[in-house]
Amino acid sequence: MKLITIPPYKALNYSPEKGRFVELELLEGMRRKGQLEGVEMDVDDGHDLGHRKEERDEEFAAQIALGVLSRVKEYCDSGKYDAIVCVGSILGFTPSRQVSKIPVVSAVHSAYHVASLVGERFSVIEATDPQALIARHFAQLYGFDHKLASVRSMSHSSTSMTKLVSQYIKEERIKVPEYKSIVDDMVAPCIKAIEEDRADTLIFSCTPLQIFEDAVKQRLVDLGYGEIQTVCQYAAAVEMAKIMVNLKLVQAPRAYPTAYLKAKPNLR
Repeated sequence: MKLITIPPYKALNYSPEKGRFVELELLEGMRRKGQLEGVEMDVDDGHDLGHRKEERDEEFAAQIALGVLSRVKEYCDSGKYDAIVCVGSILGFTPSRQVSKIPVVSAVHSAYHVASLVGERFSVIEATDPQALIARHFAQLYGFDHKLASVRSMSHSSTSMTKLVSQYIKEERIKVPEYKSIVDDMVAPCIKAIEEDRADTLIFSCTPLQIFEDAVKQRLVDLGYGEIQTVCQYAAAVEMAKIMVNLKLVQAPRAYPTAYLKAKPNLR
Protein backbone atom coordinates (compact mmCIF):
# COMPACT_ATOMS: atom_id res chain seq x y z
CA MET A 1 0.00 0.00 0.00
CA LYS A 2 1.41 3.38 -0.99
CA LEU A 3 0.10 6.60 0.55
CA ILE A 4 0.97 10.28 0.15
CA THR A 5 0.70 12.89 2.90
CA ILE A 6 -0.19 16.43 1.82
CA PRO A 7 0.54 19.16 4.40
CA PRO A 8 -1.61 22.30 4.15
CA TYR A 9 1.23 24.57 3.04
CA LYS A 10 4.99 24.79 2.68
CA ALA A 11 6.39 25.29 6.16
CA LEU A 12 7.70 28.58 7.51
CA ASN A 13 11.43 28.98 6.78
CA TYR A 14 11.16 25.92 4.54
CA SER A 15 14.24 23.94 3.63
CA PRO A 16 14.39 20.44 2.11
CA GLU A 17 16.05 19.18 5.31
CA LYS A 18 13.50 20.63 7.74
CA GLY A 19 10.37 21.16 5.65
CA ARG A 20 8.85 17.76 6.44
CA PHE A 21 10.59 17.17 9.78
CA VAL A 22 7.44 17.05 11.92
CA GLU A 23 5.52 14.68 9.65
CA LEU A 24 8.52 12.38 9.30
CA GLU A 25 9.04 12.19 13.07
CA LEU A 26 5.37 11.38 13.62
CA LEU A 27 5.55 8.69 10.93
CA GLU A 28 8.63 7.20 12.60
CA GLY A 29 6.64 7.00 15.83
CA MET A 30 3.81 5.19 14.03
CA ARG A 31 6.35 2.83 12.48
CA ARG A 32 7.80 1.94 15.91
CA LYS A 33 4.30 1.13 17.13
CA GLY A 34 3.69 -1.17 14.16
CA GLN A 35 1.08 1.07 12.56
CA LEU A 36 2.84 1.28 9.18
CA GLU A 37 3.43 -2.39 8.44
CA GLY A 38 2.98 -2.90 4.72
CA VAL A 39 2.62 0.84 4.16
CA GLU A 40 4.94 3.04 2.13
CA MET A 41 4.41 6.72 2.89
CA ASP A 42 5.65 9.72 0.91
CA VAL A 43 5.34 13.28 2.24
CA ASP A 44 4.70 16.19 -0.08
CA ASP A 45 6.49 19.50 0.52
CA GLY A 46 3.22 21.44 0.59
CA HIS A 47 1.96 24.27 -1.58
CA ASP A 48 4.00 27.47 -1.45
CA LEU A 49 1.65 30.36 -0.66
CA GLY A 50 4.28 32.91 -1.61
CA HIS A 51 4.33 34.48 1.85
CA ARG A 52 4.97 33.54 5.46
CA LYS A 53 2.70 34.39 8.37
CA GLU A 54 2.06 32.88 11.79
CA GLU A 55 -1.71 33.37 11.88
CA ARG A 56 -3.65 30.14 11.49
CA ASP A 57 -7.20 31.44 11.20
CA GLU A 58 -10.12 30.75 8.86
CA GLU A 59 -8.81 33.23 6.28
CA PHE A 60 -5.51 31.37 6.17
CA ALA A 61 -7.33 28.02 5.99
CA ALA A 62 -9.29 29.28 2.98
CA GLN A 63 -6.10 30.46 1.28
CA ILE A 64 -4.45 27.06 1.53
CA ALA A 65 -7.49 25.15 0.23
CA LEU A 66 -6.75 25.69 -3.49
CA GLY A 67 -3.14 24.59 -3.06
CA VAL A 68 -4.18 21.38 -1.34
CA LEU A 69 -6.85 20.75 -3.96
CA SER A 70 -4.36 21.10 -6.82
CA ARG A 71 -2.05 18.59 -5.18
CA VAL A 72 -4.89 16.14 -4.53
CA LYS A 73 -5.75 16.24 -8.24
CA GLU A 74 -2.09 15.84 -9.20
CA TYR A 75 -1.50 12.77 -7.03
CA CYS A 76 -4.85 11.25 -7.92
CA ASP A 77 -4.03 11.53 -11.64
CA SER A 78 -0.48 10.22 -11.19
CA GLY A 79 -1.63 6.67 -10.51
CA LYS A 80 1.26 6.20 -8.04
CA TYR A 81 -0.75 6.14 -4.81
CA ASP A 82 -3.54 4.12 -3.25
CA ALA A 83 -4.79 6.95 -1.01
CA ILE A 84 -4.14 10.55 0.01
CA VAL A 85 -3.79 11.80 3.59
CA CYS A 86 -4.40 15.53 4.18
CA VAL A 87 -3.07 16.94 7.46
CA GLY A 88 -3.79 20.28 9.09
CA SER A 89 -7.03 22.25 9.26
CA ILE A 90 -8.09 22.86 5.66
CA LEU A 91 -11.34 24.03 4.11
CA GLY A 92 -10.68 22.08 0.90
CA PHE A 93 -11.61 18.61 2.12
CA THR A 94 -15.07 18.52 0.51
CA PRO A 95 -13.86 19.52 -2.98
CA SER A 96 -10.93 17.13 -2.55
CA ARG A 97 -13.36 14.26 -2.00
CA GLN A 98 -15.29 15.41 -5.05
CA VAL A 99 -12.35 15.40 -7.48
CA SER A 100 -10.34 12.44 -6.17
CA LYS A 101 -10.92 8.98 -7.62
CA ILE A 102 -8.86 7.36 -4.87
CA PRO A 103 -9.50 7.52 -1.12
CA VAL A 104 -8.68 10.93 0.36
CA VAL A 105 -8.87 11.50 4.10
CA SER A 106 -8.53 14.49 6.42
CA ALA A 107 -6.74 14.40 9.76
CA VAL A 108 -9.49 16.39 11.52
CA HIS A 109 -12.35 14.37 10.03
CA SER A 110 -10.62 11.05 10.81
CA ALA A 111 -9.83 11.97 14.42
CA TYR A 112 -13.43 12.97 15.11
CA HIS A 113 -14.61 9.59 13.80
CA VAL A 114 -12.03 7.67 15.87
CA ALA A 115 -12.84 9.62 19.04
CA SER A 116 -16.54 8.95 18.56
CA LEU A 117 -15.83 5.21 18.37
CA VAL A 118 -14.17 5.02 21.78
CA GLY A 119 -16.18 7.54 23.78
CA GLU A 120 -19.17 9.83 24.05
CA ARG A 121 -17.56 13.20 24.80
CA PHE A 122 -14.31 14.29 23.20
CA SER A 123 -12.33 17.49 23.61
CA VAL A 124 -9.90 18.91 21.07
CA ILE A 125 -6.62 20.40 22.26
CA GLU A 126 -5.59 23.09 19.79
CA ALA A 127 -2.64 25.43 19.47
CA THR A 128 -4.40 28.81 19.38
CA ASP A 129 -7.86 30.35 19.72
CA PRO A 130 -8.36 30.91 15.95
CA GLN A 131 -7.55 27.24 15.33
CA ALA A 132 -9.97 26.30 18.11
CA LEU A 133 -12.70 28.18 16.26
CA ILE A 134 -11.96 26.19 13.10
CA ALA A 135 -12.10 22.92 15.07
CA ARG A 136 -15.56 23.83 16.40
CA HIS A 137 -16.82 24.63 12.91
CA PHE A 138 -15.50 21.32 11.59
CA ALA A 139 -17.31 19.43 14.36
CA GLN A 140 -20.57 21.06 13.23
CA LEU A 141 -19.81 20.45 9.54
CA TYR A 142 -18.98 16.77 10.08
CA GLY A 143 -21.95 16.13 12.38
CA PHE A 144 -20.02 15.63 15.61
CA ASP A 145 -21.10 18.73 17.54
CA HIS A 146 -23.23 16.53 19.83
CA LYS A 147 -20.08 14.66 20.91
CA LEU A 148 -17.75 17.65 21.09
CA ALA A 149 -17.36 18.51 24.77
CA SER A 150 -15.01 21.44 24.14
CA VAL A 151 -12.10 22.82 22.18
CA ARG A 152 -9.33 24.21 24.36
CA SER A 153 -6.20 26.00 23.20
CA MET A 154 -2.75 26.21 24.75
CA SER A 155 -1.55 29.48 23.13
CA HIS A 156 1.59 28.23 21.38
CA SER A 157 1.62 28.84 17.62
CA SER A 158 2.22 25.92 15.29
CA THR A 159 5.14 27.93 13.88
CA SER A 160 6.91 28.20 17.24
CA MET A 161 6.34 24.51 18.01
CA THR A 162 7.60 23.47 14.57
CA LYS A 163 10.71 25.59 15.07
CA LEU A 164 11.44 23.92 18.41
CA VAL A 165 10.83 20.43 17.05
CA SER A 166 13.04 20.92 14.00
CA GLN A 167 15.87 22.54 15.98
CA TYR A 168 16.60 19.56 18.21
CA ILE A 169 16.54 15.79 17.95
CA LYS A 170 14.13 14.12 20.36
CA GLU A 171 16.79 13.23 22.98
CA GLU A 172 18.03 16.83 23.12
CA ARG A 173 14.59 18.43 22.89
CA ILE A 174 13.30 17.06 26.18
CA LYS A 175 16.09 18.91 28.02
CA VAL A 176 15.15 22.30 26.58
CA PRO A 177 13.07 24.59 28.89
CA GLU A 178 10.71 25.49 26.00
CA TYR A 179 9.84 21.81 25.64
CA LYS A 180 8.73 21.52 29.26
CA SER A 181 6.77 24.76 28.87
CA ILE A 182 4.82 23.36 25.93
CA VAL A 183 4.10 20.11 27.77
CA ASP A 184 2.91 22.05 30.83
CA ASP A 185 0.69 24.25 28.67
CA MET A 186 -0.81 21.18 26.98
CA VAL A 187 -1.47 19.33 30.21
CA ALA A 188 -3.37 22.26 31.76
CA PRO A 189 -6.18 22.41 29.13
CA CYS A 190 -6.30 18.60 29.07
CA ILE A 191 -7.10 18.55 32.79
CA LYS A 192 -9.71 21.29 32.37
CA ALA A 193 -11.32 19.33 29.52
CA ILE A 194 -11.46 16.22 31.70
CA GLU A 195 -12.61 17.85 34.94
CA GLU A 196 -14.78 20.74 33.73
CA ASP A 197 -16.04 19.49 30.35
CA ARG A 198 -16.33 15.80 31.33
CA ALA A 199 -14.35 14.67 28.28
CA ASP A 200 -13.57 10.96 28.07
CA THR A 201 -11.29 11.33 25.02
CA LEU A 202 -8.75 13.98 24.01
CA ILE A 203 -7.80 14.81 20.43
CA PHE A 204 -4.37 16.36 19.87
CA SER A 205 -4.91 18.55 16.86
CA CYS A 206 -2.37 20.60 14.85
CA THR A 207 0.52 18.53 13.52
CA PRO A 208 3.48 19.84 15.61
CA LEU A 209 1.38 19.61 18.78
CA GLN A 210 1.13 15.85 18.26
CA ILE A 211 4.89 15.49 18.75
CA PHE A 212 4.29 16.00 22.48
CA GLU A 213 1.63 13.27 22.84
CA ASP A 214 3.79 10.72 24.70
CA ALA A 215 5.03 13.26 27.26
CA VAL A 216 1.55 14.68 27.86
CA LYS A 217 -0.02 11.24 28.08
CA GLN A 218 2.56 10.10 30.64
CA ARG A 219 1.91 13.23 32.68
CA LEU A 220 -1.82 12.51 32.62
CA VAL A 221 -1.19 8.93 33.74
CA ASP A 222 0.95 10.18 36.62
CA LEU A 223 -1.88 12.52 37.65
CA GLY A 224 -4.43 9.69 37.71
CA TYR A 225 -6.03 10.22 34.31
CA GLY A 226 -4.77 7.03 32.66
CA GLU A 227 -8.30 6.00 31.65
CA ILE A 228 -8.67 9.02 29.37
CA GLN A 229 -8.14 8.07 25.74
CA THR A 230 -5.94 10.21 23.46
CA VAL A 231 -6.14 10.45 19.67
CA CYS A 232 -3.57 12.05 17.38
CA GLN A 233 -5.08 13.39 14.18
CA TYR A 234 -2.31 12.28 11.82
CA ALA A 235 -2.28 8.68 13.06
CA ALA A 236 -6.08 8.57 12.85
CA ALA A 237 -5.96 9.76 9.24
CA VAL A 238 -3.39 7.13 8.27
CA GLU A 239 -5.57 4.41 9.79
CA MET A 240 -8.65 5.75 8.01
CA ALA A 241 -6.80 5.70 4.68
CA LYS A 242 -5.67 2.12 5.30
CA ILE A 243 -9.25 1.06 6.08
CA MET A 244 -10.61 2.60 2.88
CA VAL A 245 -7.89 0.99 0.75
CA ASN A 246 -8.27 -2.43 2.38
CA LEU A 247 -12.07 -2.33 2.02
CA LYS A 248 -11.72 -1.06 -1.56
CA LEU A 249 -13.85 1.98 -0.78
CA VAL A 250 -13.75 5.51 -2.16
CA GLN A 251 -15.79 8.55 -1.21
CA ALA A 252 -19.35 8.03 -2.50
CA PRO A 253 -19.94 9.97 -5.77
CA ARG A 254 -23.56 10.62 -4.75
CA ALA A 255 -22.38 12.30 -1.55
CA TYR A 256 -19.99 14.56 -3.51
CA PRO A 257 -21.65 14.73 -6.95
CA THR A 258 -20.30 16.37 -10.07
CA ALA A 259 -22.03 17.18 -13.34
CA TYR A 260 -20.82 13.79 -14.60
CA LEU A 261 -22.72 11.72 -12.02
CA LYS A 262 -24.38 8.85 -13.88
CA ALA A 263 -26.78 7.43 -11.28
CA LYS A 264 -28.47 10.73 -10.49
CA PRO A 265 -30.93 10.57 -7.55
CA ASN A 266 -34.61 10.92 -8.39
CA LEU A 267 -35.72 14.04 -6.53
CA ARG A 268 -39.42 13.81 -7.49
